[in-house]
Amino acid sequence: MRLDDDLYVLQISDQTFDEGGNPIAPTEEWSEFGKCVIFPNSSAATTRLNDGTEYIYAFEVVAKLKKDLYPLIPKEGSRVRIVKSDGTIDQTLTVKGFVTLKKRYLKIWL
Repeated sequence: MRLDDDLYVLQISDQTFDEGGNPIAPTEEWSEFGKCVIFPNSSAATTRLNDGTEYIYAFEVVAKLKKDLYPLIPKEGSRVRIVKSDGTIDQTLTVKGFVTLKKRYLKIWL
């Protein structure tokens, strides 16, 4: 499996307060998760989500997982950006489900 594509995860900081007690808006930053492979769902396959519903996903993404990337693992509802190496896909989507495979790979459904 060639990991030629790119996966980015949107990191949102916690809300903080200034010295007057006024809320400071959280900041958003795209963090590079690393190389991945993007599989478009051309056959209308489904996956079962945590709430038990069947979901027809648009993309399945598999990325190499390293210990230092654990804090960046996108959870259900996280926003990610996928970029295909040939430029045909550049989209920001919401994670609908994810699994880790033998602590070596991350698979997410978008």
